[in-house]
Amino acid sequence: MPEPVHPDTQQAPHGGPGKQPFAGLDFSVNTNPYGPDPALLSAVMRADHAHYPDPDYTAVKERLGRWHGVQPGCVVPAVGASELLHRVVRAYLRPGGRVLSVLAPFGEFGRAVALAGGKLDVAHPDQAAEKVRPGMNLVYLGHPHNPTGRFFQSGELEALRLACEKADALLILDLAYATFLNLPCPPPSEHLVLLHSPGKAHGLVGARPAYTLASPAVAAALHNLAPAWALPAGTAALLEELPEAREFVRETLPNVARNAADLAGELARRFEVEHHGTPYMTVRVGNAAGVAAALLAQGLKVRDCASYGQPDWIRVSARLPHENARLIRAMEELHV
Repeated sequence: MPEPVHPDTQQAPHGGPGKQPFAGLDFSVNTNPYGPDPALLSAVMRADHAHYPDPDYTAVKERLGRWHGVQPGCVVPAVGASELLHRVVRAYLRPGGRVLSVLAPFGEFGRAVALAGGKLDVAHPDQAAEKVRPGMNLVYLGHPHNPTGRFFQSGELEALRLACEKADALLILDLAYATFLNLPCPPPSEHLVLLHSPGKAHGLVGARPAYTLASPAVAAALHNLAPAWALPAGTAALLEELPEAREFVRETLPNVARNAADLAGELARRFEVEHHGTPYMTVRVGNAAGVAAALLAQGLKVRDCASYGQPDWIRVSARLPHENARLIRAMEELHV
């Protein structure tokens, strides 16, 4: 029997459902609690699920391309940002190649690097641009970062982009939560890939919509790694409708921001809290694994940040006000 190529590379930990059934309040997933967006949900339901979709997803690429002001050949749709990150790493990282992440990376990116036999370094934001060196294949930046919520100012982002261009490295800008903060971002280029995960802001993470904006050459390389019919019909229909689905986020995201600020303020009365305007925040509780287990016993799920190198912190994502109040009460009763 042949041996597997990657026998010891474990799955990356995530928030959300686990192997055991959970029917409580889930604060571990960063998504819009007012979802799902009814317009996008309707598009999913109207999709033709009886036939194979267009294998090139021409309409999706054209609609998203017009929306972002790029050619259709610069758009690569996919099921989930995780899958796109694995494609980028497979396309551009050779065994032994070096990768830089600004702060701890999203788990799937780190796992993709490990599967490819790459070497991952982590840099503080203040030192990110100077850490980019020739021979470095990829640089990853969560903008804003998960789980801390930190984000780059335009000058810092431009300095990092120029450093990657000078070093001939590809900068992956993960914009999964940028919509919550209305963060501006530069256009794609030969050294810059933009990764979008609209399911978060629209409360439709279960549909797994995602796409990249890249130069035609990079987009072609990523498309080449896609299996046939990479998107189911419903997810393709969602992405095609996305440019028109503006009312939901316009109405709900101010409420999400307000609820998160209120939750952060209440938790800060007792705990150290890091919050930068995203729907999620990190809370220093000491033994994060123990606190997460204690809250889970009360029907409240939070994200232990040990996998991000922060074993003393948990991440919580704001829900509706009355649900946040329940978490606040439970946290106040903890003996930490």
